[in-house]
Amino acid sequence: MTDVLAGVTVLEVADWGFVPSAATVLGDWGARVIKIEHPRHGDPIRGLVTGGMIPGASGRNFFVEQLGRNKRSVGIDLAHAAGREILERLLPRVDVFLTSFLDPARERLRLRWEDLRPLNPRLVYARGHGQGRRGPDANRGGYDAVSFWSRGGIADRYSTPGQPLLQQRPAFGDFIGGMALAGGVAAALFRRERSGLGGEVDVSLLGTAMWVLSPDIVAALMYGFMLPSAGAMPPPPNPLVGTYLCADGKGLVLMMLQAERFWPVFAPAIGRADLLERWPTPQSRAEQASAIRDELSAWFATRPRSAWEELLRSSECIWGPVQTPLDLPADPQVGANGYLLEAMHPEGPVRLCANPVQFDGAPPPVRSPAAEVGAHTEELLLELGYDWEAIARFKDLAVVS
Repeated sequence: MTDVLAGVTVLEVADWGFVPSAATVLGDWGARVIKIEHPRHGDPIRGLVTGGMIPGASGRNFFVEQLGRNKRSVGIDLAHAAGREILERLLPRVDVFLTSFLDPARERLRLRWEDLRPLNPRLVYARGHGQGRRGPDANRGGYDAVSFWSRGGIADRYSTPGQPLLQQRPAFGDFIGGMALAGGVAAALFRRERSGLGGEVDVSLLGTAMWVLSPDIVAALMYGFMLPSAGAMPPPPNPLVGTYLCADGKGLVLMMLQAERFWPVFAPAIGRADLLERWPTPQSRAEQASAIRDELSAWFATRPRSAWEELLRSSECIWGPVQTPLDLPADPQVGANGYLLEAMHPEGPVRLCANPVQFDGAPPPVRSPAAEVGAHTEELLLELGYDWEAIARFKDLAVVS
């Protein structure tokens, strides 16, 4: 049973990647998700491909396909009185309200918790934003590259001192924060089942970054100095930890932190039992760690990675290949566990990434692919009891699409 949130209705009033990704997760878990978009231009993330912001990309918008599955798109202008009327008719049927709007917009549109609670006291109101709900920058916009990657300290810890800061991958912080927000919503729904009370859920990109980086932050506060950044990290003293290049230039990562447990397994697995004879004691291996690392580097460089994978896979060693996004579909673990999903379009199937949470041993299904702006507006309005005459009037007023 993958639809653990079946019967839950989520209303998404949010743009870009962070909060919409939380709605995607909730939809994967079985919730009925309704995404309200502006009737004319929709969520601005729809323009990232067609607007040329992603060089070389064309055709389908990969962000929209990944974020838009299992959602109905409804085009409503919430700034119009008639749009507000539709919202107020819809809200009592909703369990969760998700928004990314800042305080000024939420106040102007009357979308704050205190505005919506009288319409639905059992509502779970979830908000995602950049820097937190309090403080001098609470109402400042914040994309993940700013609030998560840069301000949250992650760019600094991954970059090399004295070199330009590394840039994050698209929506990297958004999707991590979205998982946190979805988890918070699920917890709030559980509380509501016990108490009957709705409530607020709040997640910021800055707070998410600090959680992700918490080992570095706690260590710095505890010891009074920062751990080395990723770009300045010295070679680990344990040769069974680190990256080795193979004959075909592909990387292989070893991660056997308990060196003395794994040396008797690792050395024979790679055909080098002689290493145990040359360095027979833990002390000798510790003293000659650099020489052992050089020996392993030269040995791994003699064969392609596939050969080493075959040898290591039959052992207890802990290792993994360094893969690209194009490598992942061929990874046997990806296929076996359903980590790639398929959405069926009239133009052909689209492969998407599943969220990492599975229930009862099954990946989440894609019940419906991403929809165009307003594709379900008429359908929803009919469900709310409006007739075709009323729908035509809304369209004449440009309230809906």
